[in-house]
Amino acid sequence: MTQMSIVKADPTSNVGAKLNQMALDYMVYPLAGSEEESIIARTFRKLWQWRNNRFSHQYAFEAQRNGQTLGMITCYPIPVLKRLAWPTFKQLFSFRKLALISYNIRNLKLCYSMTTMKEGEDDEFHIGTIATLPESRGLGVGSRLLQFAEEQTTLQGYSKCSLTVKKENEPAIKLYKRLGYEMTGEINKPAFSLYRMAKIVGNN
Repeated sequence: MTQMSIVKADPTSNVGAKLNQMALDYMVYPLAGSEEESIIARTFRKLWQWRNNRFSHQYAFEAQRNGQTLGMITCYPIPVLKRLAWPTFKQLFSFRKLALISYNIRNLKLCYSMTTMKEGEDDEFHIGTIATLPESRGLGVGSRLLQFAEEQTTLQGYSKCSLTVKKENEPAIKLYKRLGYEMTGEINKPAFSLYRMAKIVGNN
């Protein structure tokens, strides 16, 4: 079987953009300012193509086999993630304009939960999104993407790799625990509940 490779994400990759959207699940609604699938898809394609936002191809990598994308991961240090918050909002507003504000006014709990969420600590290298295509599950794609993020953690001078996961996502939690991630906290918001998990990597 052809070996899987991890490559820098392509800004024209529709699969990568879709996987980024899939990873966020219902959190896409306040970001796109809509629950309409076509609007959400267009919004996340734009974010993927543009630079300097947290959902950009700039911070993403794709797992490929035979030139086909099987999965995607975005990862960055927490200080970088924090700096991207305002540029991400500005890009979203430039694309969705008043519809973005209108949706979030109507859904204040979800908006509040998103904007006040603390995803990690400044000493962590963070996995922002990770997703695999349904047909590629069981092939070790998720494990390989996590391994890659851990390699990047060390290369960028960090010793701790972190992520968040929905409490109801038991298969993902089981995978993360098996790979050495431990619970470090909880995020309990009006609209959702997440676990924070982290792993010490490298030789530190």
